[in-house]
Amino acid sequence: MYQTVKGWLKTSGRIFVNEEGQEVLLRGMGVANWLNPEGFLFGGAPFGGVMGRFARSAEFDRGRTMDQFITELCGPSYQKKFWSEWEKRYFAEEDIRAMKDQGFNSVRLPLDARLILREEPGYQFNEEHLAMLDHYLDLCEQYGLYVIIDLHAACAGQSAVSCDNGVDNQPHLFLDEEGADRTVRLWEELAARWADRWIIAGYDLLNEPIALPMFDYLVPELKKFYDRLVTAIRAVDQRHILFIQGNRFAGRLDIFDHDYDPEYHNWAITTHCYETFPDLALFGPILAKSEERNVPVWMGECGGSDPKNPAAGNAWMAAFFESLMEYHISYNIWCAKALDGVDAAYTFSFAGPEPQGWQQVVDYCQKGGAKPGYAKAIAIFDELLENIRFENCTEQKDRVAVMLRRPGICVPASAYDTDSEHRGSWPYALFCGFRREDRMHLVYEPGYVPNDLGGLAMMNPNPVKYGDWPHIWLQLDEGDAASYSVREAEKEVPVRLQICGAAGAKIRVSADGIVLYEGGVPAGEKPEPLDVGTANAGERVVVTVEAVNGSVIFKEIEFI
Repeated sequence: MYQTVKGWLKTSGRIFVNEEGQEVLLRGMGVANWLNPEGFLFGGAPFGGVMGRFARSAEFDRGRTMDQFITELCGPSYQKKFWSEWEKRYFAEEDIRAMKDQGFNSVRLPLDARLILREEPGYQFNEEHLAMLDHYLDLCEQYGLYVIIDLHAACAGQSAVSCDNGVDNQPHLFLDEEGADRTVRLWEELAARWADRWIIAGYDLLNEPIALPMFDYLVPELKKFYDRLVTAIRAVDQRHILFIQGNRFAGRLDIFDHDYDPEYHNWAITTHCYETFPDLALFGPILAKSEERNVPVWMGECGGSDPKNPAAGNAWMAAFFESLMEYHISYNIWCAKALDGVDAAYTFSFAGPEPQGWQQVVDYCQKGGAKPGYAKAIAIFDELLENIRFENCTEQKDRVAVMLRRPGICVPASAYDTDSEHRGSWPYALFCGFRREDRMHLVYEPGYVPNDLGGLAMMNPNPVKYGDWPHIWLQLDEGDAASYSVREAEKEVPVRLQICGAAGAKIRVSADGIVLYEGGVPAGEKPEPLDVGTANAGERVVVTVEAVNGSVIFKEIEFI
C-alpha cells in the first residue's frame, strides 16, 4: 500500500491508485533549496523577508538576491559556476538512491520558472535546464520514486513571500496580466513535453499562492486562474494528476467549491501543515472537503522540528504522520536536505562553511559589514559546495524512523491511534484543546505550569514551540484503553512503556489481540520504564494498553 511504484497513478474517489487499482499512499520528500534556494535553509536570512504591504526582495533570502551577493563577493564568472555545481551536488543520484533506501516512494521537485522560461520578451525556453530535469526524471524512474513537479516559483511571483523568488513581496501573478500568461505558457510546455512520463505522479500547479491575509481579496482571481490553467494543461495532457493548493500558505480550503477538472476528475486537494495539533480540529475540515469533492488529499508540505528540543519535534512527527496514514492522506516532507541546525524537518544535513568566514558573508549581506575579498569569499563558497555532497552529509536516522513510523521510535501516550481501539471515560477536555473530541483523560505533567493559555496564547511573553503539547500525558482510568501502531516491522519488536500508578493499579498490554503483559506498574507519580514484552513482526503492528484496575499515568510508548 505504501511503497508501490508501478505504472501510472490516478485518483479513484478519495485515494490514489496505480494501474492495477491498488491504493498507493505517497510518502515522500521535497528537494527544498535545490533549484529554488531559500535563505533560511541556506543559512543566509530568515524566512519570508519583510512580510509588509510592500517590500523588495531582501538580503540573501532567495535565489535572486543570492545571485546578486555571490556576484558581488566572488565575481560574475564564479556565480555562474557556483550554481552549476550547486545543482549537480545538492541533489545527485546518491540522494535519490538514499530516499528509496530509506523507504520513501515519491519526491517533490520544486522548480523556478525563471530557470526554465527566460525572463526576456517572448517565450524562450532554457533547453539545457529542461534536459537536466529530464535526467532527474530518468533517475527517479530508475530507482522507483514517483515525482510531483512543483512550480514553487511561478512567473512574476504568486506567494508574496521569499519562497516564490519574486522581485518583491507582491503576488504579481494575479496583479499583472503578463505574469499569468507566461505561467500558463510554461505549464503548457512542461505538460506537452512530459505528457507520456508515467513516473510523474502529477503537477503541483502553484506553491502557496496568495500566502498572506492582506491579499485575500485576490482569491477570486486565483480560482479563475486555476480554471484557465487546468483547461490549458488538459488540452495537451489528460493523464497526470493535478495537485491544487489554496491560499494562506496552502492552509485554506475555501477555493475548493467546484470540480477543477470536470472532464477527467483527476485532481487532489493539496494542503500544507507545520506543527499544528494533529487531531480532528486540523484534519476534520480537510477530510470533510475531500468527501464533498470526492478527491484525495495530498499534504504537500509538512514536518516538525525544534532545534532547541529535537525530541519534541520527533514526538510531534510520530503523532502527525501516523494520523495521516490512518486518514489515507498522502504526504511530502519539507525537506530532504538542509543546513545542519536550521528549523526544518530534513533527513540529511550538511555543515556550513567555516563559521567565522560564513558569518562575515552574512554580515556583509545583511549589515553592510566588511567584504571578505574575492579569494576568501570564493574559498568560503567552495567549502559550501564540498559540504553539500551526499558523502559529506549526515543522515538523521531518528527522524526517518518517526516519519515512516518504524521501530526505533518513542510515541507520546497522548498520540494514540485514531482508527484503532481507544476509549475513555473522562467527561472534560484539556484547556489547550488537544483531541477534545475523544474524551480521553489527558493530564499535564506533574508540577508543570501551562505555558499557553488557550485563546490567550498570543499574549504569552515567552512562547515555546509546540506550547504545552510535549507536557501532556494520558491518564487511563479503570476500563480505559489506547492503541499505538508501528509500521513495517521486519522482525519482532520489544515494547517499553513509561508509566506509573497508585499501589494496586494494573494494566493489560496486547499486540494485535495477543496479550503481552498483564500486571502492575511502577508505583508513584513519576513514570518509569516498564518492559511489557515483544510484539510480532508485521506491516502494521497495533499495541493496546488498557487499565484493568485503578488508574495509571502513561507518558510514552517505545518501539525498540
